[in-house]
Amino acid sequence: MYHHVKKLMFTVRVDEPDPRFGNMLLEQFGGANGELAAAMQYSIQGLNCEDPDRKDLLMDIGTEELSHLEIVGTLARMHLKPMKFDRQAAEADPLIAIAGGGGVNLFNSQGNAWTADYLKITGELDVDLRRTSRPRRGPRSSTSG
Repeated sequence: MYHHVKKLMFTVRVDEPDPRFGNMLLEQFGGANGELAAAMQYSIQGLNCEDPDRKDLLMDIGTEELSHLEIVGTLARMHLKPMKFDRQAAEADPLIAIAGGGGVNLFNSQGNAWTADYLKITGELDVDLRRTSRPRRGPRSSTSG
Protein backbone atom coordinates (compact mmCIF):
# COMPACT_ATOMS: atom_id res chain seq x y z
CA MET A 1 0.00 0.00 0.00
CA TYR A 2 1.22 3.47 -0.81
CA HIS A 3 0.57 6.70 1.02
CA HIS A 4 1.20 9.86 -0.98
CA VAL A 5 2.43 12.79 1.06
CA LYS A 6 1.25 15.82 -0.86
CA LYS A 7 4.47 17.74 -0.30
CA LEU A 8 7.85 17.08 -1.86
CA MET A 9 10.64 16.25 0.59
CA PHE A 10 12.68 19.01 -0.98
CA THR A 11 11.58 22.32 -2.43
CA VAL A 12 11.91 22.28 -6.20
CA ARG A 13 12.56 25.67 -7.77
CA VAL A 14 13.52 26.67 -11.26
CA ASP A 15 14.54 30.31 -11.60
CA GLU A 16 14.90 30.23 -15.37
CA PRO A 17 13.25 27.38 -17.31
CA ASP A 18 15.53 25.64 -19.80
CA PRO A 19 13.54 23.42 -22.21
CA ARG A 20 16.72 21.70 -23.43
CA PHE A 21 17.58 20.66 -19.88
CA GLY A 22 13.95 19.68 -19.33
CA ASN A 23 14.25 17.38 -22.33
CA MET A 24 17.32 15.75 -20.78
CA LEU A 25 15.35 15.24 -17.57
CA LEU A 26 12.77 13.29 -19.57
CA GLU A 27 15.46 10.65 -20.11
CA GLN A 28 15.94 10.37 -16.35
CA PHE A 29 12.16 10.22 -15.96
CA GLY A 30 11.14 7.70 -18.62
CA GLY A 31 14.31 6.37 -20.22
CA ALA A 32 15.70 2.84 -20.06
CA ASN A 33 17.75 3.66 -16.93
CA GLY A 34 15.38 6.25 -15.52
CA GLU A 35 13.34 6.46 -12.36
CA LEU A 36 10.21 4.85 -13.80
CA ALA A 37 12.14 1.78 -14.94
CA ALA A 38 13.91 1.53 -11.57
CA ALA A 39 10.63 1.83 -9.65
CA MET A 40 9.02 -0.91 -11.73
CA GLN A 41 12.12 -3.14 -11.65
CA TYR A 42 12.51 -3.13 -7.86
CA SER A 43 8.77 -3.34 -7.19
CA ILE A 44 8.30 -6.35 -9.46
CA GLN A 45 11.39 -8.03 -8.00
CA GLY A 46 9.86 -7.46 -4.56
CA LEU A 47 6.52 -8.90 -5.59
CA ASN A 48 8.28 -12.02 -6.89
CA CYS A 49 10.51 -12.45 -3.83
CA GLU A 50 9.72 -15.30 -1.40
CA ASP A 51 11.96 -14.04 1.44
CA PRO A 52 9.90 -11.55 3.52
CA ASP A 53 12.89 -9.40 4.56
CA ARG A 54 14.24 -9.09 1.02
CA LYS A 55 10.73 -8.49 -0.32
CA ASP A 56 10.29 -5.65 2.17
CA LEU A 57 13.65 -4.14 1.19
CA LEU A 58 12.89 -4.33 -2.54
CA MET A 59 9.44 -2.81 -2.09
CA ASP A 60 10.99 0.01 -0.03
CA ILE A 61 13.53 0.68 -2.79
CA GLY A 62 10.78 0.63 -5.44
CA THR A 63 8.78 3.12 -3.37
CA GLU A 64 11.83 5.37 -2.99
CA GLU A 65 12.32 5.28 -6.77
CA LEU A 66 8.72 6.50 -7.15
CA SER A 67 9.60 9.50 -4.99
CA HIS A 68 12.56 10.20 -7.29
CA LEU A 69 10.14 9.99 -10.21
CA GLU A 70 8.01 12.69 -8.60
CA ILE A 71 10.97 15.04 -8.07
CA VAL A 72 12.46 14.49 -11.56
CA GLY A 73 9.00 14.84 -13.12
CA THR A 74 8.35 18.08 -11.25
CA LEU A 75 11.70 19.50 -12.38
CA ALA A 76 11.16 18.41 -15.98
CA ARG A 77 7.67 19.94 -16.06
CA MET A 78 9.00 23.23 -14.71
CA HIS A 79 11.75 23.34 -17.33
CA LEU A 80 9.44 22.31 -20.17
CA LYS A 81 6.64 24.74 -19.30
CA PRO A 82 7.77 27.37 -21.86
CA MET A 83 7.08 24.83 -24.62
CA LYS A 84 3.37 25.20 -23.89
CA PHE A 85 3.26 28.94 -24.47
CA ASP A 86 6.42 30.05 -26.30
CA ARG A 87 6.52 29.23 -30.00
CA GLN A 88 10.31 29.55 -30.21
CA ALA A 89 10.79 27.10 -27.32
CA ALA A 90 8.29 24.66 -28.88
CA GLU A 91 10.03 24.87 -32.27
CA ALA A 92 13.33 23.86 -30.62
CA ASP A 93 11.87 20.38 -30.09
CA PRO A 94 8.37 20.06 -31.57
CA LEU A 95 8.13 16.35 -30.79
CA ILE A 96 8.50 16.89 -27.05
CA ALA A 97 6.27 19.98 -27.18
CA ILE A 98 3.50 18.02 -28.91
CA ALA A 99 3.93 14.53 -27.39
CA GLY A 100 4.44 15.78 -23.85
CA GLY A 101 2.42 18.96 -24.08
CA GLY A 102 5.17 20.90 -22.35
CA GLY A 103 5.27 18.44 -19.46
CA VAL A 104 6.13 14.87 -18.62
CA ASN A 105 4.67 11.76 -20.15
CA LEU A 106 5.76 8.15 -20.49
CA PHE A 107 8.42 9.09 -23.04
CA ASN A 108 12.18 9.40 -22.99
CA SER A 109 14.10 12.43 -24.27
CA GLN A 110 13.79 11.20 -27.87
CA GLY A 111 10.00 10.88 -27.68
CA ASN A 112 10.09 7.08 -27.55
CA ALA A 113 7.40 5.51 -25.40
CA TRP A 114 8.42 3.85 -22.15
CA THR A 115 8.37 0.08 -22.49
CA ALA A 116 8.50 -2.90 -20.16
CA ASP A 117 11.38 -4.09 -22.37
CA TYR A 118 13.53 -1.79 -20.20
CA LEU A 119 13.01 -4.20 -17.30
CA LYS A 120 15.29 -7.16 -16.73
CA ILE A 121 13.32 -9.75 -14.78
CA THR A 122 14.42 -13.37 -14.90
CA GLY A 123 12.85 -14.60 -11.67
CA GLU A 124 16.33 -15.22 -10.23
CA LEU A 125 16.78 -12.44 -7.66
CA ASP A 126 20.60 -12.53 -7.56
CA VAL A 127 20.82 -12.29 -11.37
CA ASP A 128 18.19 -9.54 -11.51
CA LEU A 129 19.90 -7.46 -8.82
CA ARG A 130 23.26 -7.65 -10.60
CA ARG A 131 21.64 -6.54 -13.85
CA THR A 132 19.65 -3.80 -12.10
CA SER A 133 22.60 -2.31 -10.23
CA ARG A 134 24.93 -1.88 -13.23
CA PRO A 135 23.15 1.04 -14.93
CA ARG A 136 22.53 2.74 -11.57
CA ARG A 137 26.19 2.62 -10.52
CA GLY A 138 27.39 4.70 -13.43
CA PRO A 139 30.52 4.62 -15.59
CA ARG A 140 33.00 3.99 -12.72
CA SER A 141 31.75 0.45 -12.25
CA SER A 142 33.24 -2.64 -13.80
CA THR A 143 31.00 -4.79 -15.95
CA SER A 144 33.03 -7.94 -15.29
CA GLY A 145 32.02 -10.62 -12.81
